[in-house]
Formats: sequence, structure tokens, C-alpha cells
Amino acid sequence: MRKKNFMILLITMLVVSALLSACSNNVTPETTPQDPVPDGSTNDSSASSLEGEIKISLPNASSVVWNAVAQAYMAHNPGVKVTVDHKPQEGFKEWLTAQFAAGTPDVDLITNNEVLNLANDQKFVDFYPYFENENPYTGKAWKESFDLDAMGINLEGVGAEDHLWNLNFESVQIVWVYNKEIFEKAGVTETPKTFNELIAAFDKIKAAGYIPLGLAGDANSMWSSTAGWLARIYADQYLRDFVTVTRSEPQDYTYLPEVDDSWSYDPSDPYNDANSKVTKNALRAWKAIREKTGPFQVAGNPAWAAYSENLKTLFSYTPDGFFGVKDTQAYQLFLTGKAATMMSTPGSYWKLPKDFSDEEKTGATGGVEPFDYGFFNMPSMEGPEVKGAARTIQIPVGSYGIVNKSAEQNALNMDFMMFLTSPEGYLVYVEAIQNSPDASLDGAPALKDITLPEEMTAAFADFAPIGNTEGYDSAANILARGLWDYQPSVQDWVGSVQKFFAGTITTEQYLEELQTNIDTYFEAALKERNLELSDLNTPEKRPPVRNK
Repeated sequence: MRKKNFMILLITMLVVSALLSACSNNVTPETTPQDPVPDGSTNDSSASSLEGEIKISLPNASSVVWNAVAQAYMAHNPGVKVTVDHKPQEGFKEWLTAQFAAGTPDVDLITNNEVLNLANDQKFVDFYPYFENENPYTGKAWKESFDLDAMGINLEGVGAEDHLWNLNFESVQIVWVYNKEIFEKAGVTETPKTFNELIAAFDKIKAAGYIPLGLAGDANSMWSSTAGWLARIYADQYLRDFVTVTRSEPQDYTYLPEVDDSWSYDPSDPYNDANSKVTKNALRAWKAIREKTGPFQVAGNPAWAAYSENLKTLFSYTPDGFFGVKDTQAYQLFLTGKAATMMSTPGSYWKLPKDFSDEEKTGATGGVEPFDYGFFNMPSMEGPEVKGAARTIQIPVGSYGIVNKSAEQNALNMDFMMFLTSPEGYLVYVEAIQNSPDASLDGAPALKDITLPEEMTAAFADFAPIGNTEGYDSAANILARGLWDYQPSVQDWVGSVQKFFAGTITTEQYLEELQTNIDTYFEAALKERNLELSDLNTPEKRPPVRNK
């Protein structure tokens, strides 16, 4: 799988996955990072002779969990000091950006999914060259530690121009979590399978005096968290045919005959457009946006109109003051039994019991009385414009990145990652999660030879896969929240969608505003990706390397 297929991650994902972070280094920071280590070779010495310092800073991660991993690692490597200094999710991107702006960051291990624009400037270490090296904690090549299929990586398709700037070996599946007691009181006897059934259930729940959907609506949630997830997931139902526009053509630099020659479009297959089944050409996506081709045309498109009207209906069941509600507040509404549903992951299976007794999260002295809860998958919207059944976000996540420094420091950081992904290191990690008051595992890890606690194994077995929407340059992912995560465009979209949901502009006006937004910022967003308009004239050719 080519690097470009990993550049967008969810965003989304960031809120729900267990994350890494670090804070310190034994080399003096320089004004600019050194070039990546060409061969990615690790230290020839045995692990016990390693020396140095590793600093970890991750957003909203558990210090208890990561300190447990750090202690286990330092027991193997007494000459290494590992410092854990996690940061809040809110403001993490700004903090990390400021670190790079000041020179080489002091931190080593971070999550970089929100700052991948720095990758072209070689601010991060490429993981691919290290995959061939021996993992000293398994005695095998490091690539043997991973379930590469589950991670969406095809090493045979990796060329000299492909890079892996972050490592995603955990998984996330976005699901609905519901309060069974509220459903029963409202007379809802079955979990909804269709959107109409969901709305009918919400009407009963609202009449019973509860908030149907505990959802955050602030700018962060609308872009990269729970509200943004729903915006993209449901847009996918209507815009599934994006792949017929962006798929690689035989003459394209992205085309892989062994993958693409046998592919045909089938929206009834929820994995039909998976990166392992068909390659896509991002230049064709940009070209389609510019030329307003198929699902990449927003204004005047009946599919976009039908989707937007249903989304407005769904968001009408959110808390009062929705646009000012943060994720923590929405979660509190669910914990305290005021909201009937929320968006989350399988990690809530064992996280909720911990949080019921958490005074800070519940806002109640001594916590709250636990209630019975359950899960259901995305109910499908229906209608003539729908292309396929609802899918969800179900992908490997983590976005663990290594700040590019000296060859020695890069090798040391990779050694820590090799320990973390080994059976021994990962067992320390998951047992610490199970015993911690503030952490959960959101999905089955894409690692080989590991052992999970029995409760975790049983929990993950209950969540049926329904297909994945994440990781594609689809019209849903790159247009439903403004243009391709370009922040000025995202900010304008938040203003438009707030007016639309509030009923001050019509569906037609909303889509016209979104189309104007996309057109206005198109060239600036293109340049942010180090591309030029001229590149779209020959999408079959690899864009030239440009210095910013």
C-alpha cells in the first residue's frame, strides 16, 4: 500500500485510539532536522547496551499505561531513560507545531496525524526501511511482528518514492453506544437497523424526556471528532461511486496491474474500494474537484442534497446549545443518564464501568449509578440516491510518529517501538490498560503472536465488521467538512453548517456555500500539498518533487 493512502486518518481516530508521546533527547536539538537515515539500520549493539533518552508526548493518553511500558523497557535497557509527558488533546496540534517552528523538537515519539504536512520536509522518520531489520525482542525481522494485511500495507507495492511516516497497529471501529434502560423506558424494544428506525426511536426517547443523541458540536468535533465522523460516514452512502472517478488508470504512475487488473465497481461489497483491492490516484481526485465530476460536484447534486437533509434531521436530536458542546460534556451527558446514545468504540465495553465512578468525568460526587448499556452498528439511510449500505470507520490507528533527529536517536526510538510491538512489550501495555482507571483498547491490534487478556478477546468478538470509509480520497472524506482538511476551508464550513442546522439557510443555499468554499480555497489547498494546477493536466504522471 502506498504512503498516500495513510495520510488521512481520522481524524477522527485521534480521539478514540490509545496514543504515544515523548519528551526528551540526549542529543542537542539543531535548527533543522538531519536527513533521514538512508538504510534505517538499528544500533548494532545488543538492546542492553543502549544508552540515551526517549521522550514521549501523546494527546489524551494514559500516563499510567505508558509509564508501565517505559519501566519495562528500561528494565531491558538500564542505560536508557524514558520520560512520559502526555498533553491534552485540545491544543496538541498547536503545541507540536510550535515545537517544530522553534527548531528540532525536544520530544521524540508523538502522534503526527494532524501535522502530516511536515512530512514532506522530512520532519519524521520513515518506518519502511526499519521493517527489514531484526526486532531484538523477537529475533525476527520487524515486519514479522505486524499483520500487514490488517494494517493495509502491501510491501510489494512500496517503491523508492513511498514512505510510512506514522505507524498504525491498533484499530478503531466507530459504533453507537446506547443506554438500554432509557430505550426500555421509551418503549424502544429493538436496536435500529435503518435511519428511519433510528429517527422513530429518537422521537420516542425525546418524548420520554431524554436527549436522544449525546454529541459534541463545537468546531473540533465538527471537523475531527464525533460529529465529523457522522458527517463523513453518512456522506459515504451517497458518494460511494467516487472510486469510479479516482481509481488508477492503466497509464497512471499509481497503477498496480496485480491489484487493479481484476477490479470492478461493486457498491454492494462494503470492501470493494479497499486499498488492497484497487489503487487510487489523488491527482484524479483533485482534478475531479476542480471539474466538478460526479460525486465531486456539490451544488446542484441530488445525492448531496438528500444526504445533507438527512444529516440535518439526525443532528436535530442533539443537546441544547449543540454548537458549544465539547466531547467531554457530551460524554458526561451519556454517563449521567441524560443522553440515550453516543458515538464511541468497542473500548467503551470496559471503559464505561471505570468512568461511572469517576467524579471528574461524571461531575457527580462519588460518581453515578451504573446502568446497562449496549452497542449497535450504523443504521443505513435509504432512498433513491443511496449507493450502498452504511459503513463505518474501522481502520488501524495510532499515528505514532518519530521526530527525525540523528541516526543514533532515530535508532533508539525505533528500538522502543520494536519493544512495544513485541509480545512482551504489548502484554505490558494491554495489562496496564486493563488495570488503569483511564484507558481502554479501542479494537483488536494488528500484531502477531501477542496475547490479549481474555475479557478483551471476548469483547472484540462481539463487533461485526460492516465496511470501512476511512483512508480514501473519497468525496465524503475530502469534501463533506470543507476542502480536504484545509483549515481555512474547514472553518468556513463550520459556519455554513451551523446556519444550515439552525434553519437559517436552505439545503440549496448550504450546498452553494460549500461549493463556493471549495472553489475559493482550491488552489491554496493544492499548494499546501505541494502540488500545482499544472499537475492536474497530466494526472497519469507523478508530480515533481518541489521544495517549499
